[in-house]
Amino acid sequence: MLTIKPIPTLDKQKEILAKCGITYRDNHFAYQAYEGDELIAAAQFDILGETAQIDAMRQVIDSKDDFEAMFILGRAVLNFLDLCGVCTAIYPSDKPDEQRLAKLLGFKDLNGVPTISLAGLFDAHCSSGSGCTL
Repeated sequence: MLTIKPIPTLDKQKEILAKCGITYRDNHFAYQAYEGDELIAAAQFDILGETAQIDAMRQVIDSKDDFEAMFILGRAVLNFLDLCGVCTAIYPSDKPDEQRLAKLLGFKDLNGVPTISLAGLFDAHCSSGSGCTL
C-alpha cells in the first residue's frame, strides 16, 4: 500500500531528500512516499502566504519509474497546501519528468512558470460534482 506523510524530523528530511536527489532547504516542508517499507519518492515545498512553491517531487535515485505514485504524491502535497489556505502553487522545474508531472497535476504555464489555482480543486467528489457511485 502506498503511504504518503510528512517527514517527521529535520535529520530524516535531509536523509530522505538526499536519496531522491533533492537539495534540502531550511524551513521547507517535505513529504515522503512509501510502498510498504520501501521509500519511493519525496517532495519539498514552501508556503509563502497565499502562494506555495514546490521545489521538487522526485523518486529515489535509480529507482524504477512509478508515475502513479508520483501523481498521488503531488495530489497529497496540493491537498495539504489547500488545507493550509494556500490559493496558488507554482512548480518551477527544469526537469522533464517534473514538468510532465506538473502538467498532469493541472499546472498551467503563467508567464513561463507552471502555476495552479487551488480554489475548488478538492471540493467535488468527482468530475460531475454530485458524488460517485459504482
